[in-house]
Formats: sequence, C-alpha cells, structure tokens
Amino acid sequence: MFTLTKKADYGLSMLSVLALRGRKGRINLKELSDMGMPRAFMSKIAASLVEAGILNSREGKGGGYSLNYEPREIQIREALEAIEGEVSPVFCEGCPMGEDCGQVRFMDKLTEDINKLLEKYTLEDLAK
Repeated sequence: MFTLTKKADYGLSMLSVLALRGRKGRINLKELSDMGMPRAFMSKIAASLVEAGILNSREGKGGGYSLNYEPREIQIREALEAIEGEVSPVFCEGCPMGEDCGQVRFMDKLTEDINKLLEKYTLEDLAK
C-alpha cells in the first residue's frame, strides 16, 4: 500500500490551512497545536518548508508562518519534496538485486507518473 507518512500528512494539513488563509495569512505553532498537531514536530516540518522557500517565518507578536507564494503557485510535489525529500513509492538504492531486478524500469516509470500527477496539483487544489 502506498501511503503518505505522518510527517507529510501534517505538513500538507498545515499548508492547507495557510492556503485557505491566502498568501498574507499566518499560522503559528500554538494554533497548530490546538488543531491536534504536535508542536515540536510541526516546528521541524515548518523549518523544512522555510528552508525550501515555501514558507516565511516571523517571530514575535503577530508572528508565525506564511506562504511565500500564492497557493496556486505551489505544487504538491514541491511541498512534499520539501517535507520528505524525493517522492518515490520505492527506493531501489542499496537493493542487492541492483539492475538485475525486473521491477526497476516499472518503478522508475511509476515514480515518474506519480511526480507528473503531483505537479498538476497545487496548494489551492488541496484547500478546495
């Protein structure tokens, strides 16, 4: 079964809230915690999104996280890669079968198709 990790799920939930609020909207760790998301975990996820340039971070009163772009300009693939790294259903690196595995070409094609699909959707779609 192909599923998103809890980290990706929480990250997309945070981004969905921000997408609903628009580019000028903000969310802070307390609000995320009040929504049931673990504060320390969300801090790490947000840091990854800030590092990738998807989010902006501001400290102090009225601070929190906001989108650096309009929700329609941020692809789901871009967000997932910022949160998790490479998007792939299977990582074949280190497999003892190597290139002799019959699944390699299929898995490469599947990964390519999944990434193309994720590029079609944006945070705006996620928030609908």
